[in-house]
Amino acid sequence: MDLNAYRRLLRFHWVAILLLTLLGAAAGAAVAQTQSPVYAAKAQMLVTVSAPGEDSSQAYQGALLSQQRAKSYTTLLTGQSVLRQLTDQLGLPYSVEHMKSHITADNPTDTAVIDVTVKDRSAQRARDIAQALGPAFSRIVSSAENSGQQGDGKAPVINVRTLEPVQLLDGPVSPHKDFDILLGLAVGLFLGLVWAVGREVTDTRIRDVRDLEQNTDVDVLGVLPRGGRNRDREFRTGLPDPPVRAQAFRWLALTAEIPARGPGARAYVVTSPLGGEEPAGVAAGLAIALAENGTRTIVVDAQHSRVQLADLLGLSSPWALTDVLDGRVSLDEALRTWRDDAPLRVLAGRVAEPGSDTPPLRQAEVADLRGRLTARADAVVFLAPPVLTRSDATIVARAVGQVILVAEARVTRVPDFVQSVQRLRSVGVGVLGAVLSGERGRRSRPYVPAVSRPARLNGRDVRREDHGRSHTAEWSPGNGAGTRRVPKAESR
Repeated sequence: MDLNAYRRLLRFHWVAILLLTLLGAAAGAAVAQTQSPVYAAKAQMLVTVSAPGEDSSQAYQGALLSQQRAKSYTTLLTGQSVLRQLTDQLGLPYSVEHMKSHITADNPTDTAVIDVTVKDRSAQRARDIAQALGPAFSRIVSSAENSGQQGDGKAPVINVRTLEPVQLLDGPVSPHKDFDILLGLAVGLFLGLVWAVGREVTDTRIRDVRDLEQNTDVDVLGVLPRGGRNRDREFRTGLPDPPVRAQAFRWLALTAEIPARGPGARAYVVTSPLGGEEPAGVAAGLAIALAENGTRTIVVDAQHSRVQLADLLGLSSPWALTDVLDGRVSLDEALRTWRDDAPLRVLAGRVAEPGSDTPPLRQAEVADLRGRLTARADAVVFLAPPVLTRSDATIVARAVGQVILVAEARVTRVPDFVQSVQRLRSVGVGVLGAVLSGERGRRSRPYVPAVSRPARLNGRDVRREDHGRSHTAEWSPGNGAGTRRVPKAESR
């Protein structure tokens, strides 16, 4: 993983990582709080070897023998015979095994010293055990090592004695609250990172434009930031706030207009793999952006959904697309003007009754309607049903000819998006490009799309370059009003 991968990991999963880290720290604090305090007393013992009339060589051998004995006595010190005698002497309510787990003995290298540590939940009891351990162990060593040597006068005498008074450490030695909290924090952070990496590997949702670019072969036309709270009213007076979101729709209109240029009016189908509210918002914003630029635009609601395009634009109409196709009303009568100062008209859709099976659209009728609409406008936007749930999407797409496929950030799955593209291409429909809608991280400049192949404009190739490098394209709009130039774009 490179630096960008780690930044992406933190961007999408920082909440879970932070939560697990805090939970780990809280668990460490809880464990430390529930543990009883343990106190420690320390004692030092010295093993000595002496013999009457010893010379320097015998003294050296005695020192070596004391070091060897001290090393072996660390094991004998916590043996059953010593501990049983100690519990009987002090009347301790502990078993031998319990005592063994609370007494440690260590012999520093090349010394005849034994360091003893006694731990207990009672500070006084820890001190009493440490004080009684030295004499008890000394008696056991003396009886074991020096028995039968009295009166010999030649055999060395081995003794164990306590060097200094027993020292009771200040305060409890456990629990270590700071250490437990830091340990819990580290464990929580590790688990959070493991969870984030696992989620990153297994999550198939399209979360940002990088997922869309790397997992599909469709050109990305634009990235639309997430809308506000009042999404059902944000298109009634114009492009929505904040300005960054409005600017993103204007860039979408520009980038969709360049490759879609051809003879006659431009016609688009806006759809998605599995539906949702985003396609209606994309269609409404694209239509407003085109009309705002002076392009005569008609937007048609060809879906059967509770999210009505006319409602988003603040319109109401007794007539719908099916009424025009069935001949119950003329096209001009069914079209509704959005605003008097904008060349945008709307052909409303109809909400399907719950549980009812609406008949599919017929391609010939939609193609005929497209011809009549393009005679009245410079750009026509069809809002179609989801590709993977209704056949009407492919019917409308085949009649119109080119599709803008909408992916909702953190909702649409890569397999669904890829399957939608394959299904459209299998019936001869070209996918003009993809739009990522509802992206939560775009707070500054709008997305500047990367185009990997040149578009044919005015008889010549025009190539747009990726990621902030300036690019320029020229084209003639459908109304013949001169040429228009895409400004040099800054980096994303």
